[in-house]
Amino acid sequence: MLIRRVIAVLCALGAVATLAVSEPLTEEEEELLARIYDTPGPVNIIPPDALPPGLLPTLHVRSSDPAMNRAFTQARASLPAALAATEKRNGWFSPSLALYVAVFVNAPGQPIEFVWVDTIRRDGKGYRGKLAGHARFLKDNRLRTPISFLNPQIADWAVQAEDGRYYGYFTTRARLPDLDDPLASELRALLVGNPVPALWK
Repeated sequence: MLIRRVIAVLCALGAVATLAVSEPLTEEEEELLARIYDTPGPVNIIPPDALPPGLLPTLHVRSSDPAMNRAFTQARASLPAALAATEKRNGWFSPSLALYVAVFVNAPGQPIEFVWVDTIRRDGKGYRGKLAGHARFLKDNRLRTPISFLNPQIADWAVQAEDGRYYGYFTTRARLPDLDDPLASELRALLVGNPVPALWK
């Protein structure tokens, strides 16, 4: 669990994402979200009665770091395979799956926060899970707090392999070149070389 917390902190550095919310936004909140889109245009908030997650449009994310942008794109491209491979019975997913989710926190200068979530199951048109680390800005930020989210809020994923290392963690991989040893080496040792299992392709 400590490793997940460390990785969650690293992944959150400098990253920004859009998300779905269920309550109406103020004009100021809409402006903040509008700046996050990587294509100009109005902010389209996904309503609570939106289409099922598989049919929801992906909300684009943007970072000032090109490597992070590539990580978001790769994670979203492989997300359907990760979800399909880890879904079990009755809407539950394997305990080895963790998702990196963008949530609206409405903190000064910080409209969005990324949090790692595990213990995941389908919940209506979205998902429900528990916080796998302590959030900085989320109101109820205690470890294991339940959290609901939609598919477009998912920015990254991780699945633990049989040998204890991890697939996914695209955002963590993007940060590795900026980290010093011994932390960088410790994190590399936790990651499978290829972020997506060959069987999923």
